[in-house]
Amino acid sequence: MGEFLRRAAGRPALGGSSPAAACAAIAPGRDEVAMAWAGGERLPALVQEGFPTATRLSGDQLARRLGEGLDFEQLRAYQPGEPAARIDWRISARANEPMVRVHREPAQRQAHVVVDCGAAMRFGTHRRLKLTQALLAAHAFAAGALRQTLAVEIHALGEAFCPGHHAAGPVSGQAAILQRLNELAEAAGEAGEQSAPVDWAGLRQRLAQRLPSGSVIIVLSDCLSDTGPGRAIDWAPLAAEQHLIFVSVSDRVELDMPDMGLVAFEAAGGARWLDTGSGRWRDRFAQEQRATLTRWRESAEALGAAFLSLPADAEPADWLAEVPVALARVSGTAA
Repeated sequence: MGEFLRRAAGRPALGGSSPAAACAAIAPGRDEVAMAWAGGERLPALVQEGFPTATRLSGDQLARRLGEGLDFEQLRAYQPGEPAARIDWRISARANEPMVRVHREPAQRQAHVVVDCGAAMRFGTHRRLKLTQALLAAHAFAAGALRQTLAVEIHALGEAFCPGHHAAGPVSGQAAILQRLNELAEAAGEAGEQSAPVDWAGLRQRLAQRLPSGSVIIVLSDCLSDTGPGRAIDWAPLAAEQHLIFVSVSDRVELDMPDMGLVAFEAAGGARWLDTGSGRWRDRFAQEQRATLTRWRESAEALGAAFLSLPADAEPADWLAEVPVALARVSGTAA
């Protein structure tokens, strides 16, 4: 149908012209956040225990790297240059040679929640904006990550007015995560139409350079949008080392175009006028949009990543029930 079918012209009003009204339009309500956290705490494990574990943070899970720690791993012969404090003198006396007691280092996996704050996410026709739904999903996945004792870091893309988010590092406390997501919602509201370009290539490069193997990466964006995360294959290098979960947030009119008569759509060469009153055109539009999501899901799952399509107006209790299905489909445990 063409690229212009995926971007409706114009954006919903943010509830007023004042910064306070704009922030209120994007920020989820307290009750919604509470429901998202309650549902997120009931999610299954975001990553299986057999997946490689990070070693940059101290934690309760076992790392792949051997060294200092409390969990005994093995005894081996002393190697020149090692600290003498590692020698087990009692066992060395029985073995007639210096023996070293080796432990497995404690570690804590990390969950990195990527929130797309670009212009395409500032759209919504029912109940809430796509960005608001993405923030609710971020709360839910953060709750699930904390339940699994994962440290959580929030990454805001297309948001230039939220200092400190990229440098803050992972945290493991609910209060700290709530504060960061609240600050992000406020900054996104204040930015309004001045959202920065979404640099997905730069994000992937940063994550590949600094994330330890075995991290969970949750991408909250719109895979139908031209400014979305691109193609699933672009994430292949990260998928080889990390556990990826893609959540595509879309508004219902982006899947099922309503009859609005003659409407202008944005295209690369300018505005294009289309007659949405044509039932044949609307059916074709809906088929192509769903086919695009299906291709995205199949490509993501081929990489070992989970994929979930999330309507912007869905309530947490409804869409969170689909997360275990998406995770099980990738792990091969689906019924």
